[in-house]
Amino acid sequence: MLWEIAAWQWPSVARLVSQPVEIARGIVEVVATGTIWPHFDATLKEMAAGYVIGAITGVTLGFLCGRIKLLGDILNPYITLFNGIPKVALAPVFVIWFGIGLMSKIAIIMTMVFFVVFINTFAGLRSVNEDYVAIIRIMGASGWQVVREVFLPATLPFIIVGLRAGIPFSVIGAVVGEFIASTKGLGFFINYNQGTYDTNGIFVGVTILALLVVVLDGFLSLIERRLLKWRPEVEAKSVGA
Repeated sequence: MLWEIAAWQWPSVARLVSQPVEIARGIVEVVATGTIWPHFDATLKEMAAGYVIGAITGVTLGFLCGRIKLLGDILNPYITLFNGIPKVALAPVFVIWFGIGLMSKIAIIMTMVFFVVFINTFAGLRSVNEDYVAIIRIMGASGWQVVREVFLPATLPFIIVGLRAGIPFSVIGAVVGEFIASTKGLGFFINYNQGTYDTNGIFVGVTILALLVVVLDGFLSLIERRLLKWRPEVEAKSVGA
């Protein structure tokens, strides 16, 4: 509301940051004319592929490193080291390696998602109380039963936190890759409007990206509530307090 009022009162503000009414009008226009759909489709495909690959590898390696102590002790310092490298700085390298097509964007997104999912999965596995593992093994549980009854319930909240945190990282990776070298995508759409000094077009692209993140996070939130419905209400309230 304040943004809209400021844009009406001071036209210079509207030229710099547009205004909500114009942004909404711009979104309706690009959706109705179909201008945005090729860009949206390209970004969504990049995000989906990179996110899925990064999440699967992050969970798998995090699980292995979390349970195989020797492997975790060997790999964790190197993963921590590589995680300290700004992923945006690696984007030009991926473009050189894989070209300006889909693969370079997938590689950037996968790298950004992998680390956040791995770190959360690894932390979840290392937080498991070994006394529970010993007790269930004494009761005659098989290896798969130990994983199903102890490791998964204890680690699942950590994994889901990593997956939800990975959504904005996947958007950042896609946009950075499209900024550097691309012929379509929401990042390309924003970059194109920046080149033509179309502030409203820039905010249209940014708003669409923000809405995409909100929708995807809401979808994962629903999955989280279904998978973790066994958690007591008291626990959920104490965490939020």
